[in-house]
Amino acid sequence: MFKTAPKNALPPMRAGERESRAGGEQYCLSPLPLPVDSEHAVDVGHIDVRHKDVTMDIRQGASPESLMTAGHMLSIGTCAILVLFLITWGAVGGFPPDSQLISVWVGGLYFIFQFVFILGIVWINTLLRRLPPIRLNRQRREVAFVVDPPGRFWLPAPHNLWLTSTVGMAAAIPGGMVIIEIGEWLRSARESFPLGLTLLHLGAMAFFFVYPPIYDAFCRLFKRERRTVLVPWEDVVAVCGFNPSLGPGAITGFGWNFALLPPDPERPGYTLPGAGIMVGVGGLPGALAQWEYIRRFMEEGAEAITPSAKEWGLERYDAYVAREKAACERTNDKARWRRFRRKRLWEHARFAHWYTEYRMKHVLPKAVPKDWLSEWSKPLPKAQWAKPSAAVTELSEHLRAAYQRGEKFTDMGDIEKRFGIAPPAASQRAYPSFPFRAKAQPA
Repeated sequence: MFKTAPKNALPPMRAGERESRAGGEQYCLSPLPLPVDSEHAVDVGHIDVRHKDVTMDIRQGASPESLMTAGHMLSIGTCAILVLFLITWGAVGGFPPDSQLISVWVGGLYFIFQFVFILGIVWINTLLRRLPPIRLNRQRREVAFVVDPPGRFWLPAPHNLWLTSTVGMAAAIPGGMVIIEIGEWLRSARESFPLGLTLLHLGAMAFFFVYPPIYDAFCRLFKRERRTVLVPWEDVVAVCGFNPSLGPGAITGFGWNFALLPPDPERPGYTLPGAGIMVGVGGLPGALAQWEYIRRFMEEGAEAITPSAKEWGLERYDAYVAREKAACERTNDKARWRRFRRKRLWEHARFAHWYTEYRMKHVLPKAVPKDWLSEWSKPLPKAQWAKPSAAVTELSEHLRAAYQRGEKFTDMGDIEKRFGIAPPAASQRAYPSFPFRAKAQPA
């Protein structure tokens, strides 16, 4: 029988190696940042949230798709509550509707709104505030990762989905009941104001904003702070994989992902906990293009890349609607235009794009202290720039010659063995690190 949790880590992969396992494939693109001869260097995953001449911050940013999904859920819930209200009103009869029926209807609407608001906005904002970027410094040839402390902690993280769901239900259910009880109180069917339910609802909502600083304080008290780790650029592991998506009792689909990870020098075959990034890229060409985008910035500079157009914001959304309207007018297809408008209204698409723009400008920057890596990120005199290793320079020349002969990176296997270059010796010493908090800087 195969062991699904081996005691020992698998041997670390090297650039060019390919591995097949459990119906999927994995290609190793680095360590040693080598050109993969991708036709384009494209930010496929839209992870470049900011770059300058010296540094680039990459992270999974905000997306209007998640908000449009939340808007879809809100529309379905609102319509379901409205239909239930109309059915009940039809059975009870009378006009105007009974005040008790109205309070139940408003309470149901408030419950649906709270449920969507907590999962679609509050939880995502908490998650984005606690996912710092990976910062690449091309002049120092170093990459800064924020690493979680090893082992488990007895307190759940503020962005834990189970915690959010539990507290969310504790806020949404009393919230709906408060509306109903206030309606009863206003029509004198209840003697006292529902103070207990109101306090429970407000306390549960306040929990989302009070708990994160309390959690961070306990982490500092128990020496479980996150740390910023500076990893040499040539040690960073880049992989892309084609993996099955598993559901209950079946494989539900396959997807391509690109990952950038910091290795653990003290435990070969492992990566540092809680660090790195993984994004969907659509296919192997997309993964190679994403890697080339990052590699060319680090090796050649900001002038070697072309940032992707942003896919969010009111300006983009208004231009998209205008193009669709013009296309419908050219074909005189009024039905298509009505379907388009209904779908956008159903998804609350305009709000989704506006709030995504707000998140990118005001929520994402809160993931790091204002002075995070400020000294480390400053430009250096050109004489102090770190240089590529001899192995990277020599292998890059061999690869470019091989590409001219028609060979492909993904068919070569281990690049170092292919061209007879000995890999750099691993030091197995911990990388420089320091606490991830305000006013903490590398020594």
